Amino acid sequence: MVNCFTDTYRHHLKREEPKNKLYKCSGNYGFNGNENLLPRFASRNQNDSIAIQVSRRYTHQVISRIYSIFLREILGYRNVKLVDLYERMHEIERERLFVTLENLVSDGTSWPEPTIDLEVWMLSDYHIIPPEIEEAGSITHPGRFGLFIPKPLIRKEDVFPKLYPYTMFQEDVNDVKYYELIKKFEVADSMLEVLKGWAEKRCRDNCDMDGMYVPEQCKQGRKCALVLAPHFEDTKFIVKHIDELKFQLKVIWLGGKIKLGINYLMKAYGEDRRGGKKFLVLHWTPSEVIDSKTMEYVSVTMPRCEEIVASNNTGCKYELTPLLKYHAHEFESSQHALQSLIRVYFDRHDIHALISLYDKYEEQILRARDETNLEYDEHAVPMYYNQIACEWLKTNEATWHQWKPRGEQKEDIYIGGIFPLSGLGKAYLGIMPAAVMAQQTINLNDTILPNHRLIILKSDGQCRADTVMKTFINYYIRKERMIGVLGPACSDTVEPIAGVSKHFRMAVISYSAEGAFLSDRETYPYFFRTIGENRQYEHVYARLLKQLNWNRVAALTEDGQKSTEYISHMESLLKENHIELISNKKFPRDRGEKEMNQYLLDLKTKNARIIIADVDDKVAQVIMCEAYKLETLRKCPPVAPVSGSGVTKLGHRISA
Repeated sequence: MVNCFTDTYRHHLKREEPKNKLYKCSGNYGFNGNENLLPRFASRNQNDSIAIQVSRRYTHQVISRIYSIFLREILGYRNVKLVDLYERMHEIERERLFVTLENLVSDGTSWPEPTIDLEVWMLSDYHIIPPEIEEAGSITHPGRFGLFIPKPLIRKEDVFPKLYPYTMFQEDVNDVKYYELIKKFEVADSMLEVLKGWAEKRCRDNCDMDGMYVPEQCKQGRKCALVLAPHFEDTKFIVKHIDELKFQLKVIWLGGKIKLGINYLMKAYGEDRRGGKKFLVLHWTPSEVIDSKTMEYVSVTMPRCEEIVASNNTGCKYELTPLLKYHAHEFESSQHALQSLIRVYFDRHDIHALISLYDKYEEQILRARDETNLEYDEHAVPMYYNQIACEWLKTNEATWHQWKPRGEQKEDIYIGGIFPLSGLGKAYLGIMPAAVMAQQTINLNDTILPNHRLIILKSDGQCRADTVMKTFINYYIRKERMIGVLGPACSDTVEPIAGVSKHFRMAVISYSAEGAFLSDRETYPYFFRTIGENRQYEHVYARLLKQLNWNRVAALTEDGQKSTEYISHMESLLKENHIELISNKKFPRDRGEKEMNQYLLDLKTKNARIIIADVDDKVAQVIMCEAYKLETLRKCPPVAPVSGSGVTKLGHRISA
């Protein structure tokens, strides 16, 4: 019993690997997870995955990878994967945020995928949170968008205000210094052509054919500062802000190649210190661009949210914005993972460590993203992110150790017990105590289920099909982390729940159902048992009858019982051993003692001396009683009384 259920549990957890299999960190970069943990599962359906929604942001990508490795290699969850957040074009920021959160909502019939999101930039005035999802706190300190100037390009002789206000980029016809300053941010056409080769070109009607946004105030030869921006979907709000505030700015979106553009301009401008040329970067912090230790940036002071009318659509991009974790309501069924999700937090030191690791791999990442490079391979970037995640885990154990749930670390898992507590006699009352003893043995042995505490629920199946089915449904509906059903006792009551178990993906293990029909693995793929099927009796009966020199035998079974079909199959085997099955008598379920008397009398007239009666205990008592009344029993014990499936096989010699 113990080995069967735990082996079945392991089998179902490891049967399918997630399609988007994540990088294995243990054994690499000096990181050693706990691979001896038996698998945990996210829900009662062991195939459900903890799917982590990720955007293109570097911090979002790597934090999600770190947490996924933590779930798999520290806590023992095997079905963990990343799901890309498809960034559709949303003119209004609230629509984008709504879709991001709505992705975590299940349709009510299946496990939500994605299941969690570790970095949602939550607008301060956004309140349309779907009731089906829950917040799990902040992932790190607040972030914000902004315009930034590379600090190495700022010279002492530059006539800049100390706070670098946004008004620097609004035309002032009365200020001669404005024109001197704006010329510093102009980019030569030759350099612009190089940048256009890296342009994302996804801004559609907002841009020209080269992937640049050039507002009216920057046309007809008028000078404007160049802004390098990442993906258009993430920063398209700048178009509305430029139009409203009349910024003398033109924007080129470089997507994931923004660092290529920055490095190119820095190399060109750094060699010409006298020219004092500069450029702007539109990005966010914390990020691998603005917070990199390889180069510092100074921030342009942007207008307050209430000063920008377009903020009603774009949100308050330049204000500090909480970075929050969200999860689907169904994720609460995985309490161990949920507790860790609530505890996950990256402080400034942790974020800086992530960005320092990006700096370490930046050269390889940029080569992989550059189509003009021989090492171009966009699929290599996730590999580098995985390596960064592993190295961070190796060097920051003190941080992720705090994510482990405190206190009781074992999750309760349930087996729904269906026992014959009534209707079959006292001989079957020991099954439930035996199951409880097995439960106690498993829970006392930390090597069997170290992550879980096994609980066996108890119900009386009564060997009635309707009662068994009702119990099965109640178990499935009412209990989370239900890994399977133990029982019922009788083959004919097992058939209905064994048939539907494949739709619920729930194991059904019987301790006494012997029906041969249940061995059909296509029809009953989730049915298992700890006892052999009754067709194995065919060879036993054939050898036994031959050994005792009994050449004629009869059978007496209840009509409609599939579990007794083996007797019909046995006839050919008996013939091969020169034994004749002279009668296979079937009686109705609602027969009385008088009718049973007639069946036995009929067998007596056929000179049936050996009868195999595959019946339950109550019917066996009636048969013995009526046979005694007919004075057909000789003074000899039963040949082979065997109990199982709630029935008794009686072989008796009957006098002629």
